[in-house]
Amino acid sequence: MILELKKYVSRLPEKIWFRAMLFSVGAIAAAAAAEWVGPLIPYEADLEIASGSVGDILTILASSMLAVIAFSVSIMVSAYGSATSTATPRTIALMLADDRSQNALSTFLGTFLFSIVGIIGLSAGYYDDRGRIILFFATIAVIVLISGTLINWIQQLSTFGRMNDLIGRVEQATSKALRWHGQHPFLNAQPTVEIPQDALAVSCDIASGVVTSIDMGRLEEAAEKYSVTVYLTIHPGKLIYPARPLLYLSGEGVNAVDPQSFRDAILVENNRSFAQDPRFGLVVLSEIASRALSPAINDPGTAISVLDSGLRCFEVFAEASIEPQDARYSRVHGPVIETEDLFTDFFAKIARDGAAMVEVHQRVQLCLLALAQSWPEKFSEAASDASRQALARALDTIVHKPDIKDLKARSQKVTDCCKA
Repeated sequence: MILELKKYVSRLPEKIWFRAMLFSVGAIAAAAAAEWVGPLIPYEADLEIASGSVGDILTILASSMLAVIAFSVSIMVSAYGSATSTATPRTIALMLADDRSQNALSTFLGTFLFSIVGIIGLSAGYYDDRGRIILFFATIAVIVLISGTLINWIQQLSTFGRMNDLIGRVEQATSKALRWHGQHPFLNAQPTVEIPQDALAVSCDIASGVVTSIDMGRLEEAAEKYSVTVYLTIHPGKLIYPARPLLYLSGEGVNAVDPQSFRDAILVENNRSFAQDPRFGLVVLSEIASRALSPAINDPGTAISVLDSGLRCFEVFAEASIEPQDARYSRVHGPVIETEDLFTDFFAKIARDGAAMVEVHQRVQLCLLALAQSWPEKFSEAASDASRQALARALDTIVHKPDIKDLKARSQKVTDCCKA
C-alpha cells in the first residue's frame, strides 16, 4: 500500500486534472484576495476607467476561454486517436504526461475560473474601488500569461501527435530509463550471484501482473531487520504470477521472515510503464516500426527513423555503463538486464516485419555495425547474433541477387568487427 501511494503521488504531476486544479485554486485565490490587498495600498489611485472596465474584460475572458478549452480538448483527443491508429496505443501515456499541453489546458481553465470568480465578486459588490483596481491589474497579468501560453500552444499543435513527435517522446523516455540502468546495472544493488540451494522462495500472493516498480530501499530495510540476503529474480517489466518467485532469501533469520514485508516492496500493476522499464521503451519503438511496415501503411522511412532513434538509445546506455555508480544496497543482489534481450526487443521485431524491404535491413545492419564498432566489449556478441538472425530473415524473403550480396557483405562486416 505504501509503495502504491508513493507511485500515485509521483504520477500526480503527469495528470491533467492535477495541474488544472493547482492553477485554478491559484486563480480563484488571486481574484478573492483583491479585496484584501486593496486596503493595503497607501495612496488613492485615480484609475476609475480601469476599475469600471474590469467587468467587461472579465466577461470577454470567460467566454473566450470556454471556447479555447473546448477547442484544445478536441485537438488533444484527436491527437490521441491519431497516435493510436498511426503509431501504437502505448504512446498515449507519454502524450498525457506532456508538460506543454497540460500547462496550456491548466492555464485556460484557471483563467476561466478566475474570470468567473471576478465577475461574481463584482456583481455581488465584493470589491471597493481599490479592490477593483487590484483586480484590473491582476486581469492584465492573466492576459499576458494566456497570450504567451496561446502562442506556445499554437506552435505545439503543428507537431503534437505527429509521427516524429511520438518517436521523439518514446526515445526520450527510453533513453532516460536506459541511462539509469546503465549507471545502476543491478538496480543499485549487488551483482547477480548464484542463489543458494536452501534459499527461501518468495512468490507473489496476488493474480498475475507486471512489475512496474521495485523499492530497493524497503528491500534493504527488510533484509537488515531479519538478517537475510535478498536475491531478486525479477526486474520492472517482468510478468509475474503466483507460481513465479519474486525473490529468494537466505541467512540466519530466514525462518522468522515475514514474506509480506518483501512483497510490499514490489509494485505489480496491469500495464507496463516507461519509468523503470527500459525494455518497454524499446518494445514501443519496435511497435511503431512494425505498424509502419505493415502492408496497409508500407512506410519504411518511419521504420528507418525508429532504427536511428533506437541506435541513439543504445548509445546512451553504453555511455552510462562506462562508469557505473557504486552499489547503494549491500544486502540485495539485483537482477541483470541482458543486452541480448534488449536487442531482441528492438532489432528482431523490426527485421521480422521488414523482411521483404532491403532498405530496412540495410539500416538494421548499419546500426548493428555502429554499435559493434563503437562499444565492442558491450555489444559485439549481441550485435553479431542479431546481425545473423536479421540476415536469415532477409534471405527467406528477398530474392534479388545484388540485394542479397549487399546484405551478406554488411552482415559480414558486423561479424568481422565482433571477431576483431
